[in-house]
Amino acid sequence: MAEKSGISRRGMIGAGLGAAAMTTVAASSAAGGAATRPRAKQPTIFATGGGWFPQAWQPSYFPEYALGLSPVKSPKICWLGAASGENSNSFESFVQGWQAHDCSTYHFNIYQPATLDFLDYLMSMDIIMVGGGSTKNLMALWREWEFDKALHQAWQNGVVMTGGSAGLICWFQSGLTDSYPKVLGAVKGTGFLPGSANPHYEIRPDRKTRYRELIASGGIDSPGIALDQDVGVLYHGTELVEIVSGKKTSGAYRLVRTPTGYSETPLPVRFLGA
Repeated sequence: MAEKSGISRRGMIGAGLGAAAMTTVAASSAAGGAATRPRAKQPTIFATGGGWFPQAWQPSYFPEYALGLSPVKSPKICWLGAASGENSNSFESFVQGWQAHDCSTYHFNIYQPATLDFLDYLMSMDIIMVGGGSTKNLMALWREWEFDKALHQAWQNGVVMTGGSAGLICWFQSGLTDSYPKVLGAVKGTGFLPGSANPHYEIRPDRKTRYRELIASGGIDSPGIALDQDVGVLYHGTELVEIVSGKKTSGAYRLVRTPTGYSETPLPVRFLGA
């Protein structure tokens, strides 16, 4: 279903509003004005290792950064929650995370699609945000519905793509996922971006060792980019533009397959805080 939640600095929704109270609207309503909406000048992806909506006492930098990527003053942001099984708590966290910003939020539920004209719906949005969870399940659903094809066209036509965790991995040829029981393994993504990605790089020690093993063996695509929890990467087309962070100590790394194994190089990261 396509759900809308109007949220802005004008206070359209209070902080305590639950996802169950969101207004459900038809996809055709969400699609209004799609042909005339301003678009990003180039295909744009901003995705992170996590850290979009930290605890209330911690500063949140990624939402403002993402909003600045759209030329629309008050963007329409659509949540894609298939990786978490369209968990209502995940959607509510998404809604609450954006409520201090001048935007409106929507939800497209691929389990109960309100329309099969996916491209028309996506083109009615300004920013698409992909939530975390099982990248394996996310990609299976997108491919089965051919939703990934509509996403690719929307991306090519200036709809900004964002996300974190699974919402990072999904844009690359492949990535490291914990979707499998007890092990970390490779998963194929959309291939919008070349190479592979690995989020939460500092969270679990085995994320580093396993990613290095797969890069070296050819089990995952090279080059690879590994992001700590609070780091985001911006691409225009397939070109890496910059890497930003919500914490001074967080890092990003480029991994490349070599004849003897792999090389790992720290990448410059711009701290978004003061």
